[in-house]
Amino acid sequence: MTDSTRLPSPLHAWAESVLGPLDDVRVSSHDRDNSQVWRVTGPTGYHYVKVAPKPILYTRETRAYRVAVPHLGHGNAPVLRDSSAELLALILTAVDGEPLKEEESPARRRTAHRQAGQLLRRFHDAMTGPLVQPEAGAVVENTVAGLDKHLAEAGDHLSTTEADLLRRLVSAPPGCGPLPAGWRHGDFWERNLLWNGQRCALIDFERSEPGPRVTDFVKLATSLWPDHPELRTALFEGYGRPPSETEEYALTAFAAADAANALAYGPRHGDPLVTARGRRTVERLLQEGRL
Repeated sequence: MTDSTRLPSPLHAWAESVLGPLDDVRVSSHDRDNSQVWRVTGPTGYHYVKVAPKPILYTRETRAYRVAVPHLGHGNAPVLRDSSAELLALILTAVDGEPLKEEESPARRRTAHRQAGQLLRRFHDAMTGPLVQPEAGAVVENTVAGLDKHLAEAGDHLSTTEADLLRRLVSAPPGCGPLPAGWRHGDFWERNLLWNGQRCALIDFERSEPGPRVTDFVKLATSLWPDHPELRTALFEGYGRPPSETEEYALTAFAAADAANALAYGPRHGDPLVTARGRRTVERLLQEGRL
C-alpha cells in the first residue's frame, strides 16, 4: 500500500468496510484549503473518498445524489457508493475524463459544452414546479440580503459608483417576476466538466439545491462567454432553449451579486482569478449596463 497515511484512520477504516482492502491511496484535492479528496484503489477498482468542508455541503451533496444525479444517466456523473454523516464523507465511483481545458480543440470544446447543456437540462428538470419554488425564492432573497455584507468586505476594491451600480442591479430579481426553478448545480463551469475527448460528465454537487435555473449560467457568463460566445451558443443548443427575457434580466442581477462576492472573497483569500473575474464583471456592467 502507498500513501495510505494521507487518508485519516477513521476514513480509512470506513472506506475499507465499504470497498475492501485498499491497495493505494492518493490525494486528489483541489488547490484550496478546505478540499479533502482522495483516490483510493481496492478490489473493485478505484473510487474517490470526499470529505465535505461543512455539514450543509454534505447534506446538499448527498441529497443531490439521491434526487438529481440519477437523472443524468449512466456514466455521466459519479455514483454514490456510501456516505457517512458522522465523517461528513462520501465514497464515489470514478468517471472517465479530465476537467475541460482551454487547450482542447475549438470543435471538441463546443461539443463538450453542447453535451454539458444537455446534462444541465436533465439536472434542472430533476425537480420542478411548486416543490422547488419556495427554495428558489429563498435563493433570490438571500442574494439580495447578502449584498451589503459583500460590498463592505470588498472595501476599496469597489468605488462608490461601482457599489451603487451593483446595488441597483441586484435589486432587480424580486421585481423581474418568478424565475424558472429547478435543481441547480451551484458550481457549474469547466472545472466541474470532465471530458475524455468524446463524452462530457458532470461532477461536484456540494452546492446543489433547488433554485433559479439561471444562477447556473453566472460563472460561465462572467468568465468564459465574453471571450467565447460560441460556447454560450453550444451550451444552449444542448440545453434546448436560450434564456428567456426575464432570465437574461436576472442573469445580470446575479452576475452583479457574484462580482461583489468575488471582490470580497478574492483579495481576502489571495485568489487572483476570482478577483479578476469580479473586476471584469464590474467593468462590463459599467460599460454596458448588463451582461
